[in-house]
Amino acid sequence: MLQTIFSRIGWGAALLLLQVLVFNHIHLGGYATPMPYVYLLMILPGSTPRWLYIVTGFAFGLTLDIFTSTPGLTASALCLCGLFVPLLLSLFSPAETDGEAPEPSARAMKWGPFSRYALFVILLHCSAFFVVEAFTFSLWPDLLLQIASSSVLTLVFVLCFEGLRSSR
Repeated sequence: MLQTIFSRIGWGAALLLLQVLVFNHIHLGGYATPMPYVYLLMILPGSTPRWLYIVTGFAFGLTLDIFTSTPGLTASALCLCGLFVPLLLSLFSPAETDGEAPEPSARAMKWGPFSRYALFVILLHCSAFFVVEAFTFSLWPDLLLQIASSSVLTLVFVLCFEGLRSSR
């Protein structure tokens, strides 16, 4: 249990540093920006209470907002994700868990369901992030392009991180 907590804290610190120092400076085509910090919410154990998902999302998002000068933008998107991640996890986890809380990993869920789970969480996060950032639907083609390209790029990084995590 304690090892799991320290592991999640380590992942949070690593994702925070990578986002602030590397990923925020990547803008492919002016549209695609990787945001793999949402992976922190995705790997919380299935037995985590929903309020803890929301509080973790808010605290981690606020920390990122402080470092990136985007007041409340990341915190709001991660709070929304924190609200829906437990539902998406139960939706995509295997049915034969015998009443146990699902473990969010490619090893426990297999790669297909985990990839779909990750895609939906990432689409939710990118949609919330870019809609709040734009605060308008007047340029909806650009908004859709930003959401789609950032989601695909983020999914690639999240699946790479999961490959690293599940190989140990």
